[in-house]
Amino acid sequence: MSVNRFDIMPSLLCAPTEALMPADVPADQPVTVIVDIVSDWATAADRVQPILDSRASDSIKGPTLLRIGMPDGDNGQEALSSLVAARPDGFVLSRCGGVTDIQKFDVMLRVAEAENGLVAGSLAILAEVGALLAFFLSAEAIGGASERLKGLIFDGAALAKVTASPANGATAGGPGAPALFARAATVLKAAQASLPRYELLTEEPLLPEELRAIRDVSRADGFSGVIARNAAQLPALASG
Repeated sequence: MSVNRFDIMPSLLCAPTEALMPADVPADQPVTVIVDIVSDWATAADRVQPILDSRASDSIKGPTLLRIGMPDGDNGQEALSSLVAARPDGFVLSRCGGVTDIQKFDVMLRVAEAENGLVAGSLAILAEVGALLAFFLSAEAIGGASERLKGLIFDGAALAKVTASPANGATAGGPGAPALFARAATVLKAAQASLPRYELLTEEPLLPEELRAIRDVSRADGFSGVIARNAAQLPALASG
């Protein structure tokens, strides 16, 4: 799937490899699947290949992306090339700090594409923000960072960990000041660049009505949608 034809499906799922076997992903609806290998992505090529092969053979599917950290040095480039060889549709760049990170990753993808015989620019990028405060504090626009950039993902749990501020204010019953500011910055920067923006759900168990409430608040705040953390959440998020 080339970047020019890259379409994010309304239903999005981010889960580890063990939760993404064919039986775990709905076969009757297109889903954007994000394979979460961020903790050990440099050695995960063999684990993601069966998932990518299965997804490629589906008649009804959406793009499949790999969630990784920023590659570093020659070893990082080599590991990235091994993942590109598995033929994902793109990558979620976790812990993105801004334009510089996106541009650096773009260059590394270009090298990996050349090494694997892919057309330059064929792999998409979704930038995941939250863990590095530089993204929110910079006034730099992201629109011209890379033609590969197809959207932003806001990770509220990562932001809460960095700021030591809970995702929900204990007094007001809503998000604390850091979360409010960061959510707004994510929406505004994405809107300025005419990019979709998504909110990554936490990994805590949630009831269907809680999922729908989070989805509705997220949309009202300007996000394009939320990203499920397991396949069982998808029906609730798609209903109502």
